[in-house]
Amino acid sequence: MNTDKIVLFYPTGIVHYRNLEILKKNLPGFKFQVIVEPWVKEKAAEVLDNIEPEDHVPVENDQVPEKVWQEHIDILFLSMAYPNPFRLHLVDEAAKRNIPVIAIEEVNQLALNDGIINHYFLPLDYLGVPSQVEKEKFMELGLSEDAVMVTGWPFFNKEAALASKRKGENDSKKQYQITGESEKKYCLLVLGSLKEQDIVSLETRRVRQKILEIVSAGLPEDYRLLIKPHPIETESGLEDIRKQVPDAVLLNPKYPIEPLLARADVVVNRGNSQVTLLAMLQDKPVIVIPAGLKTIFHGTMDPIIANSALEFNRILEHYSRGQKQDYQKILNIHFPLTQQEALKKVNELFSTALNKKVTERVNETKRIYISTLYAFLGHTERAKQLATELPEGEIVSLLKKLFNRLISVSEFRTLLGYFPGKIIRWHLQSLFIRSLLEGKAAVTRSDLLLLEGFGGDVNPHYFIEDIMKRIELEYRGGNEAEAEEWIHKFYEDYSVFDYYKQVFDMLRFVYQGRRKGWSLRKALWLLKNFNKAYARKYVKDKLKK
Repeated sequence: MNTDKIVLFYPTGIVHYRNLEILKKNLPGFKFQVIVEPWVKEKAAEVLDNIEPEDHVPVENDQVPEKVWQEHIDILFLSMAYPNPFRLHLVDEAAKRNIPVIAIEEVNQLALNDGIINHYFLPLDYLGVPSQVEKEKFMELGLSEDAVMVTGWPFFNKEAALASKRKGENDSKKQYQITGESEKKYCLLVLGSLKEQDIVSLETRRVRQKILEIVSAGLPEDYRLLIKPHPIETESGLEDIRKQVPDAVLLNPKYPIEPLLARADVVVNRGNSQVTLLAMLQDKPVIVIPAGLKTIFHGTMDPIIANSALEFNRILEHYSRGQKQDYQKILNIHFPLTQQEALKKVNELFSTALNKKVTERVNETKRIYISTLYAFLGHTERAKQLATELPEGEIVSLLKKLFNRLISVSEFRTLLGYFPGKIIRWHLQSLFIRSLLEGKAAVTRSDLLLLEGFGGDVNPHYFIEDIMKRIELEYRGGNEAEAEEWIHKFYEDYSVFDYYKQVFDMLRFVYQGRRKGWSLRKALWLLKNFNKAYARKYVKDKLKK
C-alpha cells in the first residue's frame, strides 16, 4: 500500500520541471503529481521524460479536472506565485479543502532586485526563501513570520558546478563559438532580457546600451568579450548587440550558463541576476555594472561596482594583478546554506506544511485575499461569490462594497485599517483607484492620500494598468505636477510598448491640450479616439493585437 503523501506540483517554466527532479530525489515519502499544460507537450516534450505518465495532471479548459481534487491531495506546491486566473483557481480550490499551499523562491529575488517583488503575491501558507535577509524583506511586505522559512537555495549543486567547470575547461572553443586568439583572456558579459521582450525585466534599451558602452570602452586589448544574451532574446535584439559591439563574440542565448562561467576569466552582470552569485560561488572575478539599479553589492562590495568605463578598466587591472575580493561576506548573507543543508530545510518545510494544518481563521483570511485577487484580475463575479461564502462581518461587508464600486472614502479607510501588510493593501488600493475613476464625484486630495504607498517595493509592470488610472485621477484632482511626475517615472520604460505609449500620450492630450510639436493630424486622431469615456475603456480593456 502506497503511503506517500501526494504533492500537486505546478511548474511554470522548463527550469522548474528540472528543479522537480532535485525535489523528487531528496524528498522521500512525497509523491509528486505534476500539472502539465498544453505548451509543455508542444514546446518542451523532453521535460516529460522524467515524469511518470500516471503522474501527469492534464489541464482541461484552463482548469485542473475536479476528479484530481477529489483524490487525496496533501500539499499544493507552486514554483511561482504570480497571480493569474489559473494559479488563483489552484489556490482557491486548495483553500476550499484546507490544503496547505507552499512555494520555494526560485532565485534570491528580493536581494538581487533591491526589495522589488515580482512573483510572490498569491496567499501562501509557507514560502521557502534562500536567506534571513529574504525572510525579513517578505515579512516587511506582510507575510507572517511563521509563513516564511529560510530553506536556502536547494537548486544549486556545487559539485555539479565544479563538474561543469572542469567540462567547460576541457570543451573546445569551437563548441562555444569562441575562435582564434587563444592567448586572450575572456570577459563574459551576461545580459538580462529586454524590457520590451519581457515586461518584468528592468533592462531597457538605454540600460543595455549603457552596459555595453562601459564594457566595450573599458575592456583592455588582452581580453576578448563574450556576450551571453538572455535565453528569450529575439533576433532583432541580437542584431542590435552586434551593431553596438561588433568585435564581441555573441554566444547562443540557449547555451547553459555553467560551462560558460567556467570558461570566463571575469564575469560581468548588472548585479541583479543569480548568475552573479553563481560566479562568486566558483570564485570567479566579478564586476557589477548597476546602470542606476541599487544592488546587494552597494555598501558591501563597492570595489567591484563600475559606473564608467574608467572604473571598469581599473577593476580589471586589479584582477589582472591577482587581487581578489572576499566574496564570502556576500555569500554568507545571501547563500548561507549548502545544497544538502538546503534540501534538509526543504524537507522540514514540506513536513511542517503537512503536519501543521491550516486553521479555520488562517483559511478565512486567505480566502478574503483570494476574493480580492479575483476582483483585481477582473473576475468580479467570482470575487463577489466568494465574499458571500465568507462569515459576515465588517471586513466582508466593506469588501462587497469595494467589489461593487460603491465604497465611500471613509469606508475604504476603515477597510485598509484591517490590513497592515503591504501586498494586500496594494491590491485593495488598485480596486479603490478603479472605484474612484468610475465615480462621478470630484476626486479630492484626501481621496488620493489613501493611495499612499501604492506600487512601492514592487515591479511596476504588475500594477501598470492601475498606475495609469492613478495618473488620470491626479489630473482629475487638479494635480498636474503629480500626474506629470508619475508619467515621467514610467514613460521611458513603458513607451516601448505601443499600447502604453498611446495611453500616456492620450492622458497628456486629454488633460493638457495639444502640446508643441504635435502634428494636427495626430491631435485630431487623438481627439477622435480618446475622449475620456473611451479612454477609461481603453485603459481597462487592452486592445487586442
